[in-house]
Amino acid sequence: MASTTLVAAATLAARGSGGRSSVSGIAATVFGSTGFLGRYVVNHLGRIGSQLTVPYRGDELYSRHLKVMGDLGQIVPLPFELRDEQSIRESVRGSSVVINLIGKHYETLNYKFADVHVHSTKALAEIAREEGVSHFVHVSTAAPLADCSSEWLRTKKEGETVIRDVFPDATIVRPTDMFGSEDRLLTRMANNIMRLPFVPLANDGESTIQPVWVNDVASVVAAAARDPDRFAGKTLELGGPDVLTVRELYDFVSTSIKRDARFLPVPAKLMQFIFKFAGARLPVLNPHPEYTSDQVSVESAQVVLDTSKQDVLRFEDLDAVALSVHSDISQEILRRFRRGGDRSSLFYVD
Repeated sequence: MASTTLVAAATLAARGSGGRSSVSGIAATVFGSTGFLGRYVVNHLGRIGSQLTVPYRGDELYSRHLKVMGDLGQIVPLPFELRDEQSIRESVRGSSVVINLIGKHYETLNYKFADVHVHSTKALAEIAREEGVSHFVHVSTAAPLADCSSEWLRTKKEGETVIRDVFPDATIVRPTDMFGSEDRLLTRMANNIMRLPFVPLANDGESTIQPVWVNDVASVVAAAARDPDRFAGKTLELGGPDVLTVRELYDFVSTSIKRDARFLPVPAKLMQFIFKFAGARLPVLNPHPEYTSDQVSVESAQVVLDTSKQDVLRFEDLDAVALSVHSDISQEILRRFRRGGDRSSLFYVD
């Protein structure tokens, strides 16, 4: 029965004008679809008429916003558990491509970084291979591993190795820090400026970053799912057009929300030690940490693209232009943090 379903999904004929009510011919499973990047990937695939299985953990309400991103019945939420092999198998059965967006920026009692980024990645890849899935797209990170003490980063890179062992022709996507609505970059910075009398900066914010718009990354992930022949076995590193220091990005956020910011330079090692406690996940006091010791380590490692690499593809290789962090999109993201909640710049004097 499983093989019959796979053949039907793989030979699904594309028809229609290309909109949400069309049939793209793509049958995909998107793990991590309820996360930050996931909703954008689902929207890109749903808008062309793809059949998508969106596995979710926890309450079904976590995935309901995804159902309207495709035509009736095209977006199928399915409960699953990372340690339940049968639920994973049911999630990927019938799909021609699996997209793995699962990741976590803090550890819990039940799931450590290795559980999420390595063991679960291996399980998804192996089961997808057994079920006859022809293509696998895995999202990792562009952060460099050298001279970085981050366990998050180490397990992310180990996850790439696991994918290549099971799926040698998988597509690996490595984005830099992503910004967008509900992000953990611009939004976190704006919250810090609003709430803290002094914003602590590791090494005075001298580390450089290269923010990329989440929708630009999602469009590439969707393209890799749509065209496996072009992207099979490829590694893509995606970063925005602007390379700036953390301090410069904070200054941009401060200017955009029309609030003065005061900064407190802190040595990176001390910052890591402080956030071992301040960034620890505590179920009642701090259930969803915004900034952790691991993130201090990654931020200090200079998350920018290495342009000397010749074995990876970037936006320019795909004839695409990434959006600048200084664009109107960023202004729209940050506008709600302006004093008084006013949406009109006419009330402010620059």
